[in-house]
Amino acid sequence: MKKEANFQTKFNHWLKNVWKKTGAFELKQCESSLPFSSVVPHQIDALMAVRHSTFVYKIIDAGYQNPFDCFCLTEQPAYVVISFKGKGFVLIAIDTFVLESKRSKRRSLTWTRAVDIATIVVK
Repeated sequence: MKKEANFQTKFNHWLKNVWKKTGAFELKQCESSLPFSSVVPHQIDALMAVRHSTFVYKIIDAGYQNPFDCFCLTEQPAYVVISFKGKGFVLIAIDTFVLESKRSKRRSLTWTRAVDIATIVVK
């Protein structure tokens, strides 16, 4: 969990200081390859809704201060973000990720292939 929290913190910093745009991101971490199945159907569905239609999400009230109650994203960029240990991270558009998962002869995505299909690569 600490590794995930560290990447989340690093990625949040990158979004705030480099990206500076609206978007939806599903973060994943791996050693050398990421199984396509690690991005589960409900995550793909949500990212596709952000990209191609409208996604509305109610933030759960869990007893602490939320920044607001809900948000709506319509036709915005949506990415699977994969951190490869010791190499960096890539942002892969959800449409590209889904297409790759269907066409690939492999069951997982390697760093080399991820770099080839990524919209953004951060080393």
